[in-house]
Amino acid sequence: MTMQAIRQVEDLPEWSTRVQLSQFIEVSVQTLARWKVEGRGPRVTKIGQAVRYRKSDVLSWLDSLSEAS
Repeated sequence: MTMQAIRQVEDLPEWSTRVQLSQFIEVSVQTLARWKVEGRGPRVTKIGQAVRYRKSDVLSWLDSLSEAS
């Protein structure tokens, strides 16, 4: 099964994995992991052992980046 790249907001799942989010914002999975440790990037939610990113948190974080520039 091949994963399709996520290119549009509409394609982003309500709860994204690191791989899905890395495709959407075009950064590596390692960068997302580092941002979590550094307290940067979009808010992370742990569901059991799984790291997930809520769509609304990702979009809020992206909005904050454009406001800061």
